[in-house]
Amino acid sequence: MSESLVGVLIAEEAERYIGQQEKKGNMGFKSKSFDKLMRSIGFTDTHAWCAYFCELVWTQFYFKNDHRKLADCKRLFTAGAVRTYRKFSKDSNWETSQNPVLGAVAIWQKYKHGKATQWGHAAIVVGFTDTHITTIDGNTNDKGGREGYIVAKKSRLRNPKDGHGLVLKGFILPNSIES
Repeated sequence: MSESLVGVLIAEEAERYIGQQEKKGNMGFKSKSFDKLMRSIGFTDTHAWCAYFCELVWTQFYFKNDHRKLADCKRLFTAGAVRTYRKFSKDSNWETSQNPVLGAVAIWQKYKHGKATQWGHAAIVVGFTDTHITTIDGNTNDKGGREGYIVAKKSRLRNPKDGHGLVLKGFILPNSIES
């Protein structure tokens, strides 16, 4: 299966979860089945869960289509978006890029006063233009506020100019699968 078809199918997998909500304070999820899925890939109460959501989407896709990639997902995804990006970028089986593709994991790093912090955000790419990236994010807000509580579709500028807040670090690209 080609990488472009893999990307479309991963994007469709992510869309299945739009609207899932957390219990206040990252204390699990309102849907018992979604809670069970998230805990199965490592989520625990009080953890930020954007990277866990991306791991869930990729593991669900690769479980259905190529079991050999599951071990990589479990080994390379972490609770931290920036750390996840570093791990994938060092692994020769996976590719990272500054250019998005459907199904990729977009990684942003949080900057404060022009300096990188250890914090970040991760989301699944479901569309893009020269100026914007459309993603499905876990632990985000569908009302435009800062506090995350839901899986929602977001559109962000690819390259904000101020060097403050979330700055795009890059994309973890999905692998093709053997039929």
